[in-house]
Amino acid sequence: MATLVILSLLGFLVLFIGAFNLKKAIMPVVILGLIAAFITNALDWDTNQLHFGMMLVDNFAISFIGLMIFSVLMIMLLAGYQFRNEDSSIADIYGLMIFTLVGAVVMTSYASLVMLFIGIEILSIALYILAGSRRMNLQSNEAALKYFLMGAFASGFLLFGIALMYGTTGSFDLIRISDFVNGNEKLPMTFITGVLLIMIGFAFKIGAVPFHFWTPDVYQGTPTLITAFMATVVKTAGIAAFYHLFDICFSAIDSVWFNILWVISISTILLGNISAVMQNEAKRMLAWSSVAHAGYLLLPLLALNELSASSIFYYTAAYSVASILAFTVLIGIAQFNNEMQIDQYKGLAKNNPLMTTALIIAMFSLAGIPPLAGFFGKYFVFVTAMESNLTIAVVVAVAGSLIGIYYYFRPVIFAFNQNVPPIEKIKGSFAFNFVLIAGILISLLIGIFPDILANLPGH
Repeated sequence: MATLVILSLLGFLVLFIGAFNLKKAIMPVVILGLIAAFITNALDWDTNQLHFGMMLVDNFAISFIGLMIFSVLMIMLLAGYQFRNEDSSIADIYGLMIFTLVGAVVMTSYASLVMLFIGIEILSIALYILAGSRRMNLQSNEAALKYFLMGAFASGFLLFGIALMYGTTGSFDLIRISDFVNGNEKLPMTFITGVLLIMIGFAFKIGAVPFHFWTPDVYQGTPTLITAFMATVVKTAGIAAFYHLFDICFSAIDSVWFNILWVISISTILLGNISAVMQNEAKRMLAWSSVAHAGYLLLPLLALNELSASSIFYYTAAYSVASILAFTVLIGIAQFNNEMQIDQYKGLAKNNPLMTTALIIAMFSLAGIPPLAGFFGKYFVFVTAMESNLTIAVVVAVAGSLIGIYYYFRPVIFAFNQNVPPIEKIKGSFAFNFVLIAGILISLLIGIFPDILANLPGH
């Protein structure tokens, strides 16, 4: 709870600093505030605190909150490089990113459906604005409009599902809803409808098929740094909230939703990977890649066994670090260009060894090449699924991973192309290089020593 208070106050403080035009003070305040929130969150380990019956701070929530704060910290360091020539609106962008993190924290630690909806709306409203933060850019405006319209539609499904659930059970509390499920052999159709509507709302938030249509256009039109934020923090919050609700409330009625979610999962894996193969634009390729990864993350949710929470956490950690690395390299090459073609990686290797190393680590980790973190992320997810006899889903997921190798290797191959003039040495700031080095080391560390994170969260 203290973490939530610190982050909320930090968001307001950043906006006030911006109002007084103290631009140089923003970044130090943001970094210190995020570090304080990370430490405060870690100190709550093993406390299992229930606040006002609305927020549950357990090890599951603490693990995911810590991951999201760390991801935002890395992205904020990168923001100082991308927005170094930005005007006074930089405080607004930083403030909105922090408020988005506040919504993500609420989504991860809710004990009531009311708090779930509040968390989603806090996160979403800030994201709608961030997607359109390039006010003079037509693509950014289009991305914001599409995200807003589709997001509002999905929120309507979610809210309708919550209303049906409350009308049936008489409570928003997750434990009482769970007791209602376990205490009734035959559930009312209104309750079942509510479960399915809530599942639709979550599927939209994580970009799962067939609620993924917004993802490529929004990722491409949104400023690259915000795209990295959406691909990591927002997806992590979405899948954590999804798992949290279904594990507590709906695990006993998996016959209601299992087959639908199974189809969504394998469709997401196949369509995401196949569509990514056909992309020539870097951000659209990463967008379709994120769709595919949403499908992989649904496998532990389908399994809902004792390994599910830890495999989801490890996978999101590995995916987040690799994605931040990939977007950092993209920012370094493309600067403010939202339409960088994949073949523009050509000639990167000769004059930019650090960025090339980061690109290799990022792409190989996303592809699941050992000994990087992404390999063990997929391994844990597949093992979790096999424990629950999801053999066909795992076979499809492995096939999707093999397809993914093709498009993940393309930028790396282009980077070593010597038939074109090499890209000039890109001079990154200290923070920019720090993000690259940290991402490389973390991907290697948690890949070589997966036990560091593998058994962290409990549920």
